[in-house]
Amino acid sequence: MTNTVARKPRLLLYAVLASLILATNFILYRTTMFGPVPEGAVVGSLLDLLIILPLLTYFMVIRKRYSLKYMSVVILAGFAAAYFIVPQQHLSDYPFLPYLLMVSEGAFLLFELYIAYTVITRLPKLLKEYKKLARQNSFFLFNIRRAVEANLPNNNTIKIFLTEFSLFHYALFSWKKKPEIEYGMAFTYHKKTSVNAVYIMIIHAIAIESVGLHYFLHSWNPIVSYILLFLNIYGILFMLAELQATRLTPFLLTEEHLLLQTGFSKSMYLPLSNIKEIRHYNGPEKFSSKEQAEIFDARVPDLIQEKPMFEIVLHEPQDVHLLYGLKRKVNRVVLNVDDSDVFYHELQRSLHE
Repeated sequence: MTNTVARKPRLLLYAVLASLILATNFILYRTTMFGPVPEGAVVGSLLDLLIILPLLTYFMVIRKRYSLKYMSVVILAGFAAAYFIVPQQHLSDYPFLPYLLMVSEGAFLLFELYIAYTVITRLPKLLKEYKKLARQNSFFLFNIRRAVEANLPNNNTIKIFLTEFSLFHYALFSWKKKPEIEYGMAFTYHKKTSVNAVYIMIIHAIAIESVGLHYFLHSWNPIVSYILLFLNIYGILFMLAELQATRLTPFLLTEEHLLLQTGFSKSMYLPLSNIKEIRHYNGPEKFSSKEQAEIFDARVPDLIQEKPMFEIVLHEPQDVHLLYGLKRKVNRVVLNVDDSDVFYHELQRSLHE
């Protein structure tokens, strides 16, 4: 809890500093507020975007929390920002920049090839472990994550690829599948909500926006229009993955643990030994920012979000798995289930046994 609270001011300061760097450079080149661009300003901008901003990201965000491998993405983002913010007539005075970008992309490609080689060499063991787990249930994300952790432990980069792989699995290749449970009791959590309508509305909104903005932006900057189109397509796939994962991954209660996966983006493997108690929720409808940092809200989005039915209090903080291998620790869980009475009594029985 102390680490989470201490991290917030640092992240806020980082957001302010990064925004100032990007905004001042954009105003310098893209407006006439400061008059003509002074000589030597490009060097300062390149230092800002290619050195200062990545260093800020490392020391204020990545260091001691995330893998150093994320820096490659940060550096590529700095190059992209430089090319979009600084006009080409100024960049033409620095012909070495494309070569630096090519070297960076080449290094990143070599790193990806190394990751691919690591995965391929351990693929037989990984598949064997996954098939073993899949015989117990059809929870793809849980099973593939456990298989990866067993065969490629402490590899944060693999977890990034795991997110993308799982996204495409749920969005494109799971439409004919049904939940299969061989061991434990499953409890759906979405049938009495409007979560399907919420995701469908978002997908429609993204699709309509894609057509209009792509046409408008293409006449101004084709590169920006295609980047936005790619992001919108990715957003649609993400919403489809959330929709399918919600249908295919009910909460699962076994004699040893409780699996809680809300859609595609967040999940928890909760040993029953770490549950202090389950009780009916009697708190406020909305959580404060402090409470949100301590709670895993396992409810799905709803047009009218009702109060949680249950609150699970933990003995010790437990990891919540988020996208791209990120985690955070919580000491409480709030959730709704469709068959609330059976869920409550079965979990109470399992805790007492």
